Amino acid sequence: MPTSHFVLLIEPDPHRTETLAAQLVRLGVEPIRVGELGEAIRLVSSRAYLFAGVLVPTALAASRVAKALATMRETESVLPALAYGKTPDPAHRKTLRQAGVLLALWDGYDEGILRFQINRLTSGEQISAARTSRRVPTHAPARILVGGREKQGILYSLSEGGCFIETPRASMDGARLRTLFELDGERFEIDGIVAFANVPGNLQRPNLPLGMGIQFDHPDAVTCNAIARVIQERLANLEV
Repeated sequence: MPTSHFVLLIEPDPHRTETLAAQLVRLGVEPIRVGELGEAIRLVSSRAYLFAGVLVPTALAASRVAKALATMRETESVLPALAYGKTPDPAHRKTLRQAGVLLALWDGYDEGILRFQINRLTSGEQISAARTSRRVPTHAPARILVGGREKQGILYSLSEGGCFIETPRASMDGARLRTLFELDGERFEIDGIVAFANVPGNLQRPNLPLGMGIQFDHPDAVTCNAIARVIQERLANLEV
């Protein structure tokens, strides 16, 4: 897969990040690997690469990370950051948040979560504050009823206003349909409209798989509350 973005991967122990680095490459992201914060600062200052984001390990002191990011942002004012590693304690997380590290990749993630989080990092979605986006990754079978026919797909992501269905058989923009899926013990059956189709030759969102974005059509209060619960529970593991 061709590289579409460079990210700065800070790794005090390179052996622990071999898998992460390989996964990033498979996603079309080229990790530029450095061993310590001073080296990261020098590399950003050199402008040798246009970084789409930086990955910082929770193994480093949050105060040192905050100072280093502040210095790097003197060169690159917009430098999104994601924390990876063991889940830190509340004080550590607070310092990272104050430093503008909004996204998280805690140990135990799967490749679906990794892809979702890296898409958010490199697209700049989190710059306006990740906590306002309220969109979470999912991986659940979905049935799509449209025009008297049924299609199969995978629920790739979910928000309070809609979802993205991964499928090679996307419907046309504006098509009305019904989406059925189950998440966290909750069953959903929601009417909606295709907001955009991501198909070969017309990749409206290159960072997403083939499929379609669906805007929900005024779901009832019970459904809205159930979606909100699912999102709130999942956000705790996706953001610092």
